[in-house]
Amino acid sequence: MIAPVFKLLGIIDQWGNGLKLIADELKAYPEIEFRWKEVGLSFQVQFVKRNFKAEIESRQELGQEFGQELGQEFGQELGQERKEKTMFTFILIHLQQESLSRSELANALGLKTISGHLNRTIAKLKEHGLIKFTIPDKPNHPDQKFRITERGIVFIELVKK
Repeated sequence: MIAPVFKLLGIIDQWGNGLKLIADELKAYPEIEFRWKEVGLSFQVQFVKRNFKAEIESRQELGQEFGQELGQEFGQELGQERKEKTMFTFILIHLQQESLSRSELANALGLKTISGHLNRTIAKLKEHGLIKFTIPDKPNHPDQKFRITERGIVFIELVKK
């Protein structure tokens, strides 16, 4: 009874046409599968990422590779390396939220100036592919900032474990 009233009011275009329109629109996104089903008196719509399992496996492989590659440098010994690991994590967490410049990173760390230690840490993060420039072609551009990479996100996940 409600559907004809909605149609008369112009709230819906046509009765029973919505799922077809959604399915047609999703053809532009082959990585998303559209599923719908009636379960008893309820109705369920699902948008499923097709390569999700492969993506998770790829992340796990990257995490294992990354853990082995950086295991000696981050976490086998205490002291300076643990301190560095904490600084790496701190910078990466900030870069997850937004892209930051060197001076903005220094401010976030509570430093008054850009220290040599910060520059070395940024260099290591770049060397290991954890961060990258926002303007890759011009490293000395005045608006240059850093952003976290997929590898950096994996690093943070590993550290949290």
